[in-house]
Amino acid sequence: MNSLSKNAKELFANIFSKYYGKTQQNLIGELELQFEDKTPKNIGNIIIKNILSKAEKEGLVIPEGIIIKTIRVDEKGTPLESMSFAQINYTEIVKEKWKDSYLFKTLSSEFLFVIFKLSNNSKTNPTLTKAMLWRMSDEDLDLASKFWELTKDNIYRGDFKNFISIKNNFICHVRSKGLNNKDLMETPQGTMEPKKGYWLNASYIKTQINSKI
Repeated sequence: MNSLSKNAKELFANIFSKYYGKTQQNLIGELELQFEDKTPKNIGNIIIKNILSKAEKEGLVIPEGIIIKTIRVDEKGTPLESMSFAQINYTEIVKEKWKDSYLFKTLSSEFLFVIFKLSNNSKTNPTLTKAMLWRMSDEDLDLASKFWELTKDNIYRGDFKNFISIKNNFICHVRSKGLNNKDLMETPQGTMEPKKGYWLNASYIKTQINSKI
């Protein structure tokens, strides 16, 4: 894998560092964000996009192809949730090779993690503490490929009950991605099964962000 660009690291550090230590409410005010109703659930993403948009208006060139992820952590630096990715297309995955798969193309991409930290004093108004570029290591991509192969094999065999779960303490797991249990997708066997998606374990994300903070 190519190493992360030093210039890109410096660029994002310069863009976000001026906002470090500011709470979500501070940032909403500073960026002049207005909402008709209550604060949206994806407010973190909205804040990040506005910060980047402001940087572009100031003449900075934002690299393309970087996947942006908001991560909320508790006061100990533990992510509050695992990181979700696209839902699994049951009829397509059985035809794919790892290097051509959605999961490989995504996990081998460069990510921008923007971290908001909760405190004991505020569970609803986290503070922006860090923005960091991240790319999965080759060793972890190998683990992800094994996870993908097992997932593909389950689907090929029609076993939709025994995917790798978060309890298996792997770096990835499969879990629900549908609106509810009645939100179904066609399988290679011609049956309909609840939609599932790829997730990176919160415990794995913690090791990645804490090694850089």
